[in-house]
Amino acid sequence: MNKYFSNKALFAGVAGTALQWYEFAIFGYFAPILATTFFPENNTFVALLSAFGIFAVGHLLAPLGSIYFGYIGDRLGRKRALSLSIIAMAIPTALMSFIPGYAMIGIAAPILMTLLRLIQGFVAGSEFTGSAIFLVEHAPHHKKAFYGCLTSSAYSGGMMLAGIAASFFTASFMPQWGWRLNGIVALVGALVIYYLRTQVTETPDFQKIQQKQQMSLPFMMALKEAPYTVLGVIGIAWLVGIMTFGTYLYTVTYLNHYVHVALSDASFIITIALVVDALLEPFIAILADKVGLLWIIIVGMVTMLLLSIPIFYLLSTGQFSLMMIGLTLMSILIAITYAPMNAYMVSLFPKEYRYTGFGFAFNLGAALFGGTTPMIMLWLIHQTDNLLSPAWYYMFGTIIGLASLALCEYGRQRIQTANSVLVY
Repeated sequence: MNKYFSNKALFAGVAGTALQWYEFAIFGYFAPILATTFFPENNTFVALLSAFGIFAVGHLLAPLGSIYFGYIGDRLGRKRALSLSIIAMAIPTALMSFIPGYAMIGIAAPILMTLLRLIQGFVAGSEFTGSAIFLVEHAPHHKKAFYGCLTSSAYSGGMMLAGIAASFFTASFMPQWGWRLNGIVALVGALVIYYLRTQVTETPDFQKIQQKQQMSLPFMMALKEAPYTVLGVIGIAWLVGIMTFGTYLYTVTYLNHYVHVALSDASFIITIALVVDALLEPFIAILADKVGLLWIIIVGMVTMLLLSIPIFYLLSTGQFSLMMIGLTLMSILIAITYAPMNAYMVSLFPKEYRYTGFGFAFNLGAALFGGTTPMIMLWLIHQTDNLLSPAWYYMFGTIIGLASLALCEYGRQRIQTANSVLVY
């Protein structure tokens, strides 16, 4: 793999993930504005809950989308699946920008938004996992974590760009309509990324698959041969959803609605935390490639279990410096936990059904538990009147994550025993 191809493949892989999470994050950042735009304004809590409900709904079809695009990725090629998904994901995002508000078309406004979110979620289900597979399979053996973490850094970068856009578009001169410009930006970006992805070659692992008879139903093979691995990755995705959606999406609403921080200031704090995450992950991944992926992940999870409540205490103070320290600390813990995770999860599945198995398991966990994280945290505070209550869900998620790692390792051993080969 020459340097030119490597750089082009890297950019083609990470750019789509950055765009995906830019699109998703915009929805979370603008939730307070979308709540008043697409729902009646007589009950702020119900409007916010409904807005986050639409966000969660968008993840429900992701597992089905991962089966569909997983079939393409495992049978026809990683490159083809990624090229199709980036265009198909941008179209509903652009259409969202043109939906009139509740004041103009009534109940049709949230219905149309929900339908487009469902389509977006179906398509986007395979983008993140597909990009991770694409990068890890292209990576040298001693740089799997580093290449894999670039997908996570891209997600942080995409959300960081969304935070910058949110800070800009919520300025006083365009608070209600500025968010609509993002769909057009996403469509233009998708066209550029599509072109780049059509120019790169397939991964070495898929080229090996092409040389032998391929399985006709990779989804069924994943469930049959790797059931424990599938369950374990579902649990890991649960924690990933809490870390990402809870920290980088819900916290904007948490600071704005409960701590009474200006929306632009809350977006700025999140953006700084995302910068820390994106910059730190590659260095953590380099360390993980040297000392082992699993142990770095465990250290991150255990530390998050211990520090979640202190971090939310800092956030609840409303003091800018303390909130900045709290979110920065959380982003460091996320970087430690997440940097080796993509390479780890990719390594769990044999390449013959990797695109389908990893994509389905991760997206099912993200859909059932990750996408609902903002709603659950909103509900916890509403029921307990305790601003520290979201930390309880972080702690619960880390326990699930640690148990899931054990399940994944058991599943890995079963696969290796059955195949009598080592899955890298």
